[in-house]
Amino acid sequence: MHIHIENDASGPLALHLSRERLQQQLDAHPKLRSHFTLTENSDPAQTAPFLANCDLLWSGRKLALDAFSTPRLRWVQVMSAGVEQWLAHLPKGVTLTNASGVHGDKGAEFILMAALMFNFGIPGFLQDQAQRLWRPTYGGCARGKTVLLLGVGGIGAAAAKLLTAQGYRVIGVTRSGQCDADVARCIRIDAIDDVLPQVDVLVSTLPLTPQTEMLFDRRRLDLLPARAGIVIVGRAAVFDYAAMRENLCAGELAGAVLDVYPQEPLPADDALWNTPGVVMTPHCSLDDHSAYLEGCLEVFIDNLVRYRSGDPLRNQVDVERGY
Repeated sequence: MHIHIENDASGPLALHLSRERLQQQLDAHPKLRSHFTLTENSDPAQTAPFLANCDLLWSGRKLALDAFSTPRLRWVQVMSAGVEQWLAHLPKGVTLTNASGVHGDKGAEFILMAALMFNFGIPGFLQDQAQRLWRPTYGGCARGKTVLLLGVGGIGAAAAKLLTAQGYRVIGVTRSGQCDADVARCIRIDAIDDVLPQVDVLVSTLPLTPQTEMLFDRRRLDLLPARAGIVIVGRAAVFDYAAMRENLCAGELAGAVLDVYPQEPLPADDALWNTPGVVMTPHCSLDDHSAYLEGCLEVFIDNLVRYRSGDPLRNQVDVERGY
């Protein structure tokens, strides 16, 4: 059985999986030793012949697989959690697994930090600092405040644990209305309107699917109270950014901590740069390059064992649901 590694030549070397490193992992596992052959490539011009002859694909970059001949391909392991671009071009019968959960620890810390920033008025203080304004405000602790957590997968569940330990009342939101995360309660995604007026912090870790696209349109954003802050670390297209900016400018939201954007890199003339109450990070706040490749590789090795045994794979993407 042949595994092909497709690395991203434009990406950081810390995220490149070498053939030698994967071979070492395979050789160290008695159930995987001597069962696979390997190739590695980082030149897009050379991708086609490699894909034509592989059974399994590890990919560190997005590929429109339907543009290639892949007669033997059965399973693709990707290094991202979001997979909407993969699903649009996934050949029929090919299994897709993602890196869900690998971002968990750092993502959870970032979300907790963002929630606490709102509690202590940091977005407003940063704005005042830029204008050299001395305007003290006084508030209480985070305990008892409500966080609405959109999505409780790998990142969301880890965040729920930290937020709950900090004293927040966390309401999880899932497609089914059920989850095993450390939350006060969990509701269906179609029941969020009733709780939005109670929210102090809205956190989105949602993937982009037909159900989540523009889930937070102008109408839903208007249901949030003026004290609410928004944290977005999932897909940007879940939100109407133009409407969110209008509400921020009007003082109808407390602020926003954003790690993702409708266009990346964000154009220098985009109005979001000067929006009051916005703290921006350039789509990097969940990634830890010192540990990310190792986390993805752990999922892949475990899945190779499962694959050979005929057991269900970890992080297998439901093509119909989109995640």
